Amino acid sequence: MSQLHFKSSPTCEYCALSRNCTENINNTSAMQNVQVLTHKIYHKGDTLFCAGDAFNALYIMRSGSAKASATTIEADEQIVDFYFPGDLLGTDGFAQKQHAHNVSFLETSSVCYISVNSVNALLTHSELGRQQLLSNMSQNSLNQQQQLMNVHKMTSIQRLTSFLLDLSHRLAQRGLSSQQFTLSMTRIDIANYLGMAIETVSRLLTSMQQQRLIQVHRRHIKLLDMSQMKKICRSELVGQAKGESDVIHHAVLRSATVYPLASVGGEGRFN
Repeated sequence: MSQLHFKSSPTCEYCALSRNCTENINNTSAMQNVQVLTHKIYHKGDTLFCAGDAFNALYIMRSGSAKASATTIEADEQIVDFYFPGDLLGTDGFAQKQHAHNVSFLETSSVCYISVNSVNALLTHSELGRQQLLSNMSQNSLNQQQQLMNVHKMTSIQRLTSFLLDLSHRLAQRGLSSQQFTLSMTRIDIANYLGMAIETVSRLLTSMQQQRLIQVHRRHIKLLDMSQMKKICRSELVGQAKGESDVIHHAVLRSATVYPLASVGGEGRFN
């Protein structure tokens, strides 16, 4: 990959290693052999790397979005994470010196490229870079543990609600709107990630819209009652009164029966 001229973007402020990039621009004498300022544009469906590829770089999502997936023994795709501006990609390659996941882009996106040699130099020469990298990897591990717990301990409505709230939180951390956003992933991807059937995702979205929790228009989502959504996520986890939990449960089932699957779009996408 040839090196490109680097210009900061609005998302750099929220990037996992942006401060280190800024340091390098102004301190070339201390890091003259470190090249961390390369970036490249990819298009929807392009692959960044595949499972088994040699680990030769880390990447920072500069704009757009991507998904990481693994292939099961049955040769099925299992989505393990979604990435947004500021996220660090490729840390799965540290253990075996090769990538364990496939990463593909959900829309036109750009990433900053940091070679393995540059990563090693950052770890050696930059305390800030080392702290940021370790913090990011630790946060990724915590997120994966939380997702595993959600799949095994939460009901379907809690999983979907938690997913939307988590996405809202991640966008807010990047200075973007936390209440309304466009989903770049399909319903098929969401169902895969949450361990649910596509029909269940569609029916629950319809139910949540009829309960005035969210508003759905094509792929655009608006969170109308985040407070109530948080209560739904906590309801069974903190032993909420059975009566209130039943009200939510029956309201969801009733709405899912009355409003058909097609009312929130078809063909596995919000459209």
